[in-house]
Amino acid sequence: MTPVTRWGPAVAGAALLVGALTAVPAAADTSPDPVSGLVGQVLGQPPDGHHPRRDRASVGHTHAGDGVLRPGCHDHRYRYVVSVRTNDWTLETFLDDRTGDTVASGAYAADSDPKKARRTFRFCRYSTHAGTFKIRAKLSWYTEAGEHVRWFQPSYFRLRRP
Repeated sequence: MTPVTRWGPAVAGAALLVGALTAVPAAADTSPDPVSGLVGQVLGQPPDGHHPRRDRASVGHTHAGDGVLRPGCHDHRYRYVVSVRTNDWTLETFLDDRTGDTVASGAYAADSDPKKARRTFRFCRYSTHAGTFKIRAKLSWYTEAGEHVRWFQPSYFRLRRP
């Protein structure tokens, strides 16, 4: 293989990537911001002049400690923290096992639950495998501007067999 044919696919791929990143959609509105699109977002500039979205960690988080997956059905403790400045919110939590299947969930609301609490997921060993589990949480809150939805940064914990 000659040097030209060896580097040809790499150069063509790089050119295609640069073309895709710098292409302007045919029906795009002109942005008032001098650096728009992907380049502006990479440089930290908000898209379309809007305020940047809050970081996932700034609206709340979840946490659970490692443990043992015992025979039978048991509760596993976790905690959540909601960090929004309104008392009109809902939180949905989902526990995913190592295969990505959701094995438990929870729902909380400002009307009946505190912004910071310890809760439990209940699941059974006969239908769950030991390994790494992921907690996903979706927070919705409401202001005069309307509904806001953010997903927390996922948290992980391990359950091992006894």
